[in-house]
Amino acid sequence: MRSILVTGANRGIGLELLRHYARQRRVDPSIHVISCSRRVSPELKELLTDEGVHHVPFDVTDPHTEPTVAAVAGIVGDSGLNVLINNAAIMRHGLGALGCSNEELRETLEVNVCAVHSVTRAFHPLLQQGAAHSKSLGKVFNISSELGSISNTCNSFTTAYRVSKAALNMLTRCSSVDLIKDNVICVAVHPGWVRTDLGGPNAPLSVEESCRDVVEIIEGAGREHNGMYVRKGLTAEPY
Repeated sequence: MRSILVTGANRGIGLELLRHYARQRRVDPSIHVISCSRRVSPELKELLTDEGVHHVPFDVTDPHTEPTVAAVAGIVGDSGLNVLINNAAIMRHGLGALGCSNEELRETLEVNVCAVHSVTRAFHPLLQQGAAHSKSLGKVFNISSELGSISNTCNSFTTAYRVSKAALNMLTRCSSVDLIKDNVICVAVHPGWVRTDLGGPNAPLSVEESCRDVVEIIEGAGREHNGMYVRKGLTAEPY
């Protein structure tokens, strides 16, 4: 049996990942697919008609994670959690570095970095349990962005988002050092520029195309990718 939890799964890439793993359940009904988000969109509600697709209401910025972890534990049982996808994020379209207020920066870091840290720490025992039970790698994927690449930055558009994703990449690297001791890897993933509410209508990739690339990363990532920042094909993205 395998279990996958996705945060921010009521729309965009997160929702499409849920759709993918819900389809996989038709082949392997033992898979548990778990959504964690504040709201349930009509599209997510439709997926929840499958008894193996679960929704646990959760605001990732809420420090009281115990009820959420307990609810997920009740779903996965002794098998634990195998894959955690930290997908929830925000982007405020600021006016560059000088136009970025402290409030905007603080809010973006809270959701895109601090909440990821909190969620990963909260689910660490279940990930540890899942790796031990399955005798295989547990996996944590932090959905990052090429905008978090410091070496590739040539403008200040969406400064708060850029800063948060650069910080997320460092958090991924640091987390990987500790998690691997429990046979769990942690990888930062650039999903491409995607046509979502966050990516906008001019992005070149559909959510379906991005999802295929991300699933390939999820399925293909091994110990050698622990702590890396990757894009399509598990290609290293420059920090």
